[in-house]
Amino acid sequence: MRRTTLAAAIGNTVENYDYAVYGLVATVLAKNFFPNSTPGVALLSTFAVFAAAFVIRPLGGLLLGPLADRIGRKPTLVVTLIGMAVVSTLIGLLPTAATIGIAAPILLVVLRMGQGLAAGGEYGTAIIYAAEFAPENRKGEMASRVQMGSLAGLLIGAVIVVSLTLSLGPEAMQAWGWRVPFLLALPLGAIGFYLRSRLGETPEFVEVQEVAQDRPPVGRRLWRGVLLIGVAATHAVGFYLAFTYVQNLIIQLKFSLVTATVVIGVALAVGIGLVLAGGRVSDRIGRRPALLIATAVIVVASYPLMAGLTSSTNPWVLGIFAVLLAAAPSFYTGIAPITYIELFPVHARGTGVSLAFNIAVAVFGGSVLYVTQWLVQTTGDNRAGAFVLIGSAALSGLTALALPTVLTPRVRRPTATATPVGGLRLSRDPRGGRP
Repeated sequence: MRRTTLAAAIGNTVENYDYAVYGLVATVLAKNFFPNSTPGVALLSTFAVFAAAFVIRPLGGLLLGPLADRIGRKPTLVVTLIGMAVVSTLIGLLPTAATIGIAAPILLVVLRMGQGLAAGGEYGTAIIYAAEFAPENRKGEMASRVQMGSLAGLLIGAVIVVSLTLSLGPEAMQAWGWRVPFLLALPLGAIGFYLRSRLGETPEFVEVQEVAQDRPPVGRRLWRGVLLIGVAATHAVGFYLAFTYVQNLIIQLKFSLVTATVVIGVALAVGIGLVLAGGRVSDRIGRRPALLIATAVIVVASYPLMAGLTSSTNPWVLGIFAVLLAAAPSFYTGIAPITYIELFPVHARGTGVSLAFNIAVAVFGGSVLYVTQWLVQTTGDNRAGAFVLIGSAALSGLTALALPTVLTPRVRRPTATATPVGGLRLSRDPRGGRP
């Protein structure tokens, strides 16, 4: 199980590592790929290229999700990992506008869209792979371990970019240092390829390939997709607001980039543990109660914590509020993955989860930074980001109330098999549990 979940999680680590690196070197990329624009316009153009990967993700889910249902989880995961690692490496090798002119930003857009296509099939297939290998009483925990890889990717990206910036200096970083973190995606991808290539197909996928299944009507699956999008609202908003927007907010509060990155790094480290806790709690008390508890905490605590963060003048106090603000969203993202999986039958999981989740990420994750900043500028209140988080939690909480009517995870009953052990005949669980 450790090897399985590590192989599944490493693709999400690469995916979010790429996103973190691009966001952290955005100002450097703006000067290299949009040199003739004013600084503000150049940065806006760089962020627009960043958003291109979000826009294209649903198409990636539409193409790669059905592939996971047809040919299997394992080969699809190999395809997505290779795609992300290769595209990120190509970005690191890309000539700048000073060398090839307008072709440079065009190629950057094309490569970012390629990343989005690969990422569109990565997350859904990875959590499905981990969960389908897990025993029934640990599926939430195993799916949450894949989510841990997402936070680990952000953390690794932040550490590498800040370390390079401090060691190389701004001039070297502008000239060639920005390429290094993109090129490091290749060895990360090679490790992931090695791990994934040594694994087999999931037992649940093999079973549905061998046994005829009663397939529910398409309309029912569409409704489940709508529910997944509602659950994923807090997942997407909480993830990008707590770990991306808050970093920019800390810089706007006149703290240094290093301080902001260290604070977010600590929040990510704590968040990794809370993600795993969320998955384990969902295995014990159920998906719906765990989701409702997490959303309730977010609704109640977000505004006071955001107010404390924005009024902090001491870095230590700032760090405490940033960690607390990210705590409940991190816990929630440990519960959400297994909920997505159990909304769909095995034969339709790849398609349903990948497409619906990526629509949610494109709509909520792709817009959260813009909407939050717009609210702050419109209201003049730098605490306004809390209302975005509260709104997403309210939507997800209402969606969670509808889950019991459709959420019917398959539970296998133990069957007796004759297993001679020291002259005794024992009943054994077919999932591999204890006799």
